Amino acid sequence: MAQDPDITLYFSVASRSFIARWALEELGVPYRVEITDIRFGQQKAAEYLRINPMGKVPALSDHGAIVTEAPAICLYLADRYGYGTLAPRIESPLRGPYFRWTTFSTAVAEPALWLEPTDDPAYARGVGWGDRKTVLALLENLLAQGPWVLGEQFTAADIALGGILSMAHYNNKVPHTPVFNAYVERLAARPACTRAAEATWPAELFQSASES
Repeated sequence: MAQDPDITLYFSVASRSFIARWALEELGVPYRVEITDIRFGQQKAAEYLRINPMGKVPALSDHGAIVTEAPAICLYLADRYGYGTLAPRIESPLRGPYFRWTTFSTAVAEPALWLEPTDDPAYARGVGWGDRKTVLALLENLLAQGPWVLGEQFTAADIALGGILSMAHYNNKVPHTPVFNAYVERLAARPACTRAAEATWPAELFQSASES
């Protein structure tokens, strides 16, 4: 049985902190937010580097246990506070695919979608994420079977992978096909996703950008 949460989320606007915050909102557990604003380099401050020496957000502390990397945070929180709901149980046949697609989010999808594409087959063989065309085809086929990554059950895999896809989709790193559009729309319709997105990209952020 998990202890009562004692969670601090090290968070910045306009960042992948969105994914960790979304996971917390889906779980409905209490948490504190420690602002670590990447716009002002706060993630490189000595105090924060003791939390995450990589100088990246998000990071999460729960009863003093530090977890970094967005998919790891999703896996940790789902097992600890959403086991059987956001995390399939260990005896479930969905457990393996759940780990696969959650780690796929940043190990494969993110670099494949965000780095400049290349047609060099030697490059694709030499990196862990292959080539963009293959990744996009794989993801589109997966999501066409939907409505969620694991079929009928929404899990933390949708938060980790869906968070990366949503950001890539907004930035036109993912083609706006009917399958990708529909998946992103289903994610955005979730109240927890909306709350996390509004905290990560508040209206005043866009207003200040337009005025600069």
